[in-house]
Formats: sequence, C-alpha cells, structure tokens
Amino acid sequence: MNSKKIVALIVFTLADLIIFDVFVNVYTEYLWFKSLNYGQVFVEMLKYKLSTFLLAFSIIFVVLTLNAFTLKRAIMDFTGEKIRYFHEIDAIVSLIVAYGFSEDWLRLVFFVNSTNFNLKDPIFGYDVSFFVFKLPFVEVILQITAFAIFLCFVNSFVYYIYHFRWVRSWEEFKEVFPDLGYLHVSILFAISFFLIGVHLYVERFELLFSQHGVVSGASWVEVNVLMPALLLMSFVSFGFGLACLKIMGFEKIALLFGIYIIVVAFALGVIPFTVQKLKVEPNELQMEWNYINYSIHYTRFAFGLDKIKEFPYEVKYDLSYEKLEKHRGTIKNVRLWDHRPLLDVYRQLQQIRTYYFIKDVDVDRYYIDGNYTEVMISARELSTDLLPTRAKTWVNEHLVYTHGYGVIASPVNVVSREGLPDFIIKDIPPRGKVNVTESRIYYGELTNDYVVVKTKLKEFDYPMGDKNVFTTYDGTGGVKIDGIKKFLFAMRFGDVNLLLSHYITDESRIMIHRNITDRVKTIAPFLKYDSDPYVAVINGKIYWIIDAYTVLDRFPYSDVYDGTAYIRNPVKVFVDAYNGTVEFYIVQEDAVLKTLEKAFPIFKRDMPSDFRKHIRYPVNLFELQAKVYAIYHMTNVEVFYNREDAWDTPQEVFENGKIPMEPYYVILSIDDKPEFVLMIPFTPKGRENMIAWMCARCDKHYGEIIVYEFPKGKLVYGPMQIEARIDQNPEISKLFTLWGQVGSRVIRGNLLVIPIEGCILYIEPIYLKAEKSHIPELRGVIVSYNDYVVMRGTLEDSLKAILGKSVEKPEKVKSAKDLVRRALEYYNRAIESVKNGNWSAFGEFLNKLGETLRLLNESVK
Repeated sequence: MNSKKIVALIVFTLADLIIFDVFVNVYTEYLWFKSLNYGQVFVEMLKYKLSTFLLAFSIIFVVLTLNAFTLKRAIMDFTGEKIRYFHEIDAIVSLIVAYGFSEDWLRLVFFVNSTNFNLKDPIFGYDVSFFVFKLPFVEVILQITAFAIFLCFVNSFVYYIYHFRWVRSWEEFKEVFPDLGYLHVSILFAISFFLIGVHLYVERFELLFSQHGVVSGASWVEVNVLMPALLLMSFVSFGFGLACLKIMGFEKIALLFGIYIIVVAFALGVIPFTVQKLKVEPNELQMEWNYINYSIHYTRFAFGLDKIKEFPYEVKYDLSYEKLEKHRGTIKNVRLWDHRPLLDVYRQLQQIRTYYFIKDVDVDRYYIDGNYTEVMISARELSTDLLPTRAKTWVNEHLVYTHGYGVIASPVNVVSREGLPDFIIKDIPPRGKVNVTESRIYYGELTNDYVVVKTKLKEFDYPMGDKNVFTTYDGTGGVKIDGIKKFLFAMRFGDVNLLLSHYITDESRIMIHRNITDRVKTIAPFLKYDSDPYVAVINGKIYWIIDAYTVLDRFPYSDVYDGTAYIRNPVKVFVDAYNGTVEFYIVQEDAVLKTLEKAFPIFKRDMPSDFRKHIRYPVNLFELQAKVYAIYHMTNVEVFYNREDAWDTPQEVFENGKIPMEPYYVILSIDDKPEFVLMIPFTPKGRENMIAWMCARCDKHYGEIIVYEFPKGKLVYGPMQIEARIDQNPEISKLFTLWGQVGSRVIRGNLLVIPIEGCILYIEPIYLKAEKSHIPELRGVIVSYNDYVVMRGTLEDSLKAILGKSVEKPEKVKSAKDLVRRALEYYNRAIESVKNGNWSAFGEFLNKLGETLRLLNESVK
C-alpha cells in the first residue's frame, strides 16, 4: 500500500470517527429531549442550525468554485495546459467557515419568524422588528459573502504566484500576465466595491444603535449629514465597481481604489466631523433636542420603564401604635434574618451530614397558620465532591448517592431565645408547618454529573441515627437505557462502566443535564436565565423556579447597560426536583417571545394558581431597571441633558465595610392589603439623603412597578446617614465595643427601609458571632425613626422604645415595685451570664436592665 493510500485511509478513518461521535452526541441528546416531551424542539433547533450551516457553506463554496473556474481559465489561457486545482481544500475551508457562521442560527430564527413590536423608529418609520429581527440576518449574509470574496483574493494570489513563480520582475509579470487574469482581478475588485456599497447602504440603519455623546442612537449630524453621505457613497461604490470592469491593469485598479479611499474619508469622516464641531457642539442642546427625546423614550420602553406608576410620597412624622396595628402584616414580616449570616446558621444546624450542602438562602412567602408570612428557604442538596476520598467510587458517585433530601425554612422575623431562627421545615425526614410529601432532590444547582437509577442497587436516601435508609427511584425522570442506548451513552460519556456494570438493567434510567440551569439552557438556549434560581414547596413537592428573560444587545435609540439594550421577563420556568420535568409559563407578552414561540411552541399560558403564588419579581432585572431609571426618570430633555436630577442606589454597612444596597423583598400594604414586593431606595447622585423608593409588585398585580418620590425640599435620611447615626449613638457604640472586646464579632445585617403611611422606619438586625463558633446569633434590632435611634433585643422592644407602647397591644402600666423586681431579675441574669462566659447574653440583659431603669425613672417623676 503506497503512502497516498495510507494517508487517505487515515483521513477517512478520522472522518468516520468524527461523524460517529457527532451522531452519538446528537442522538443521545435527542433521546433526552424526547424524554421531556421536547423532541420537536430539538428537531426544530437542529433544522435552523443546519439551515444556517448549509446556507453559509453554499455561499462560500459556490463563490470559491466560480473563482476557481475563472482562475483556471486564466492560467490555462497562458500556459495552454490544464492545472491541478484542489477543490477538496475549498470544500474543507467552506465547511470550517460555515461551521463558525452556524453559531448565528438564532438570527435566522428571528428573521423567519419576525413579529412586529407595533412601535416605529423615528427616522425611517419602520417597525422596530426590522432592526432587531431582519437586519442582523442580512448582515450575517453580507459577512459570509465578504469573507468568501476575501478567500477568493487569498486563493487567487497563491495560485498566480505559484504558476508565475519563474517571473523575475514586476514589469515582466505585467507583460506575461494574461488578459483573462486581468479581467478576473477586475471582477474581484468590482464585487468588493458592490459589497461595500451594500454595506454602506445598510450602515445607515446601524446608526440608530450608535452610542456616543449625549444621545443613544443617531444624533443630528448622523441623521442630517452622515446618513445622506452613506447613501451617496453607496451609489458611488457601485459606480467604482462598474469602472473596475472597464479597466485593465493593476496600477489603474490601485489608483481607482486610492481615489475611492480619499472620497470615503472626506465624505464620511471630514465633513461630519467639521459640521459636528462648528455647528452642532456650540448649539448642542437645541440641535440634539429631538434626538435626546427619542433616546429617553425608547430607552424607557426597552427596559420596561415606560409603564412605571409615579406618585409623590408626603413624609409624615405621626407614627403611632394604631398605624402599626393597621400594618400588622408588614411589621410581623420585617426581615430580621439577613440571608448572609442565615446561610451560616442553616449550614451549621441543618446540613446534617458532610455530603449534604446548602448553596444559598432564598426568599418566598407562604401561609403559615393562616398568616401571610415571608419565609427564608433553602434546599439540602447532595454533593459527591464532599464524599470521603475512599467513598468516591464509580458505583457511589453514579448509582448510590443520587439525590439530596428536603428543604429548610424559617420565617424572616421569628427568633428563638437563643438568637436562632425558628424553623418551620427542618431535619431529615423534613417536618414542620409546611407539608413536604416528596423530599428527594435529583435535580438542583449542585447536581453536575449523571446518575443511573432503577438499578439492582438501592440508592442512599437519608441517614437515620447510626444507620442509613435506602430507596429505589419511582419517578419518570431520565432516559431508559435499554438495548443499544446503553452503548451509545457509554460512548457519549467515555465511560466503559456503563457497559460493564451488572447493576444496570434494561429498566434502568440515566439522568443527564441534572443541573437545573444547564437543563433549561439546553432546552431553550434562546432565552437568558437568572443567576439565582429559588426553591419552593408546592402541593408537597419541591420545585425550582427560574426567571427567563428575552434580551437584545441593541435596540433603536436605546441606551446600553452591561451589554443589554432591551430586556423583558416574560417566562417563569418550573423544574420538578424529583422528576426533572421542565415547564415554561408565560407571565408577560413580548414581541421577542412571540417570535420565538412561532419557532418553538414550548410555552404555556395557563399557569396553575398554586404555581402563581410563588412567582416573584427577579432581583437581577429589578437592579438593572433601577440603575437605568436612576437616569431615565428625567423625561424633561433639558434636565436630562444637564443631569440635574440624577439618582443613585445607596450604600449600606455590612459587617465592617460599605457595600451597595441590595433590593430586598418585603411585605407591604400598597392597596390596604399586605402583599409581597421587591423594593430599593434612591439617593441623589453624590449625596446620601433619600429621594425616592421603587417597588415591584409580586402578587395580584405582578410586574407592576411603582416609584414614590419624596418632596424635593424636605430632608429624608438615606441609609448611610442612618448608618452614621447608629455609629454616633453612644449606647450602641459602647455595646458594640463591649461585644468586640469579649471575642465576639458584630455583624450588621441589611438596613431595611420600611415605609408606612408616609412614615419611614429604618430597621437593622445585629448579629453576634463568637470566635470559636460558626453560628451567628441575632442579638439586637436597631430601629430608627425621625431623629431617634434605639436598639433592643427584639423588634417589638425596639418599637416600644420608639413609640412608648407595644406593637401587639398596649402594655399594662407597671408599678414601681414591679419595675424594681424586673430590674433585679435582669441584673441577676446578667451576673450569671458573666459567670458562664456568655457575653452576648450579658449584653442583652444589660440592655434590658437599662430600659427597665428608664421606665422606673419615668414612673417616679
């Protein structure tokens, strides 16, 4: 066998292996989609990817083939002999380039299924869908064609140089170069000019996305100077292309090209720059007025700010027991547990075993004992990475340790006597006030590897004392690996154990894509997903809820924030933690979603009411909207231009440092009924007083955003001003110092701004963490109102200190004798705490002793 045959055999063998590997991955992926009843979605995505690939391949290969035909004729015209041309190389190059362009398959989806926004751009009068759905795919076609022409130039240069390699000088080369060769080169340059002309024509539309100066979108110069110049130069480019076809010779083409560059630089560079400097900049506000106005209104639309309800908020200082009683639902749900220290508490008290892990703490709401209650909740997942080294066998990692178990939950405002949360769901098996009938978590945030269930081996279920409980999966999740499927999945994962293990039967099911974020991204990669999925117990089952977004990186006249020019949250994704089913529910109509829905009909509109009770406005979207609104609440063009009323989100103190204030969920009475909302305050840019607060509603009026703005001339303390007043309070500072001296670390939690009928309460929980303990304890609650700052052991006591009466009911007036008895009791408990070394308890009783002595002093006046 000669060397050529050996090389050919090796090439064909490698090609067969690659094709087989692709087949295995595609087919096993299809089996997985089919197991979730999304087989048609997989087929549709494959169709669009293949269509984009074939379109790109066809354009590039046809252009290269036509170029090869002309190239061979030109060389044969001179040599009189046929030349060998490697069409195989053209095919391989076309395949490689087309594969790269196939990544733009989503642009084909948008182009084919485009849906109108019913919003026209202010310059051309086209529906916005043209710019965001049609135009991007047209640009892809132009890019493919331009790259093909570039390859033609490279190809032609190589072949001409090779076949005329014997020529010794440039003059000799020009003499012997055939006329057909000159015509070939002229055609290539002519096509290049034609493509440039088309590009310049399309570039006029691109100006609506420009980001510079005071305008997001096309400015005065771009609309009135640059756009006409682009149109003119588009026609000029076609003229230069036709001129190329009529001339022969490299020097003439080079001269023509040089003249073209000078004309383009003057028309598209010098003239617009001169007009901008001499005419626009001296009169910028007047001349850019309309374009700034476009930018304001289109940006507000693109970020969902155009429907925000704005109200004045008259600040009052008449907080009373009656008001707090009226807003009992808010007061009883003030979040005293910050998610950061609470995560440490959950991990220390409820991870149970080393292989369990609690990733984060989420916020939701449930009805507990008939009361609408804000709740912190976490999933207890199993991570095989945390197994002891000797236990990390293939059998354990893939067949035995297959799932986590249960959730942990506690009300945001309830604290035990030890300063710990009061669990409403805890332990293994889970018990508490929320019924969990299916506790196993096969799909989660930490489930990154495949497992096989329904094998001959029992799966580890949960620990019970010194023993373990085992189970066999009885759900519908996974792909049955009977027959040839076992071999295919073994090939996919490169894992021979799937073939050799006797524990795996024809009834066994393999679970892949178990990480919930990876799972939903694989099913619907055309959506963007929130970075913080949260867990919920619905009808006794554990679900993961993920917010899905439709995002565009450009939108006419819209500003761009963090690479985003348009965003909506039209879909909520529910993932069953036991069976792995994935449901996409629509909560908001959107042109982008309607376009995707035409191509991929996976979305549902009939969300069950029990699911709807647990959807919430996403923090990631709210933060972005707040960032944009801080500037784009200014709808007056002159005010916007001068940035006279720019806002910012405030900072707060956490532990010992400043951090940006996070939006927080709270239960407020917007329409005289407690409801779950997400809120954030605003401060003026560069100042620390509070100017407004924004909230997004999560219940009956889901998605509605309200902004309440304080009177401009009235001082309302901002979060950092309250933090400064806390630091300046001598009693609180003294207590912090005392706690620090006895080895405890003071952790200052989220500062919450709670509006109640015009009154503003500021509430900050205080935690203590001993040096040798990993468990933070809630040891105080700071409440600030008007000019007062107090800290007591509980929220109710702090509110009493502010108001002089109880939140729940008026306290019975105590006699001086009762107060003396109480003071003595607190004193004895404080001394006992010192003897036991419990300094946090000592601080609490000392605090209560001081409050009792204050009341005693008032009673004898």
